[in-house]
Amino acid sequence: MIMNIKGEVMFKNLFKKSKVNDHARDYSNVIITDKSDFSLLEAYKTTRTNLTYSLMNSEDKCKKIIFTSSIPSEGKTVSCINTAIAFGMAGSKVLVIDADLRKPKLHVCLNLSNETGLTNYIVGMEKTSDVIQTTEYGIDCITAGHIPPNPSELLASPKMNELFIETSEKYDYIFIDMPPATIVTDPVSLSKYVTGVVLVVRQNYTNKDYLDKAVSNLKFANANILGILLNDVETSDRYYLSRYRYKRYSYKYRYYE
Repeated sequence: MIMNIKGEVMFKNLFKKSKVNDHARDYSNVIITDKSDFSLLEAYKTTRTNLTYSLMNSEDKCKKIIFTSSIPSEGKTVSCINTAIAFGMAGSKVLVIDADLRKPKLHVCLNLSNETGLTNYIVGMEKTSDVIQTTEYGIDCITAGHIPPNPSELLASPKMNELFIETSEKYDYIFIDMPPATIVTDPVSLSKYVTGVVLVVRQNYTNKDYLDKAVSNLKFANANILGILLNDVETSDRYYLSRYRYKRYSYKYRYYE
């Protein structure tokens, strides 16, 4: 499988094991600002540039992009947030939606309230304006809200398309964080509403068979796969990866519940 790599990111802190619960973790050191480490900031600016070129032929006034992965713990949520912030830095109006209704993390990463969010909107309890939060990073967000018993059914609701139509009038880009595409069908079912999909791949971690399965699932739904964002790249591998090809690394897969 050969796919375009839209970005390569070296993280020093994201994948370090933490002694605290994930919901108590401080993500401020991996969320980019204009004062972030140069290499980290430039990595996401490169991702922004590559995605911009990939979307040049799209007729969508507002570009809607799903971020997903093949397995958990590949860094898709932080990648989605940082890519969104990079677009915001360039002057675009950006909205990030947490559509991972099983293990939502957007509110944790950005220290936002999750009392009301996407689920509240879908079931008709709140209006769009009630669930959008502004952030200090120059982007707006819709958190997941309370975890529902039927996430797949909620995401398949016509209300999701209504949300995209309404928010498309205000924003240039909408980034949607979603669960891994091999574990649930959510990214596949929602792909029909969006401009494209980015697959986050963690180097020396992602199993190629699972990645192939994720790609297969998305292609079956005729999703527009924009490319791969390669995460946790080691410095010594950057020259090798600069040819923008996905290679058959010797991946290791660890089971996560």
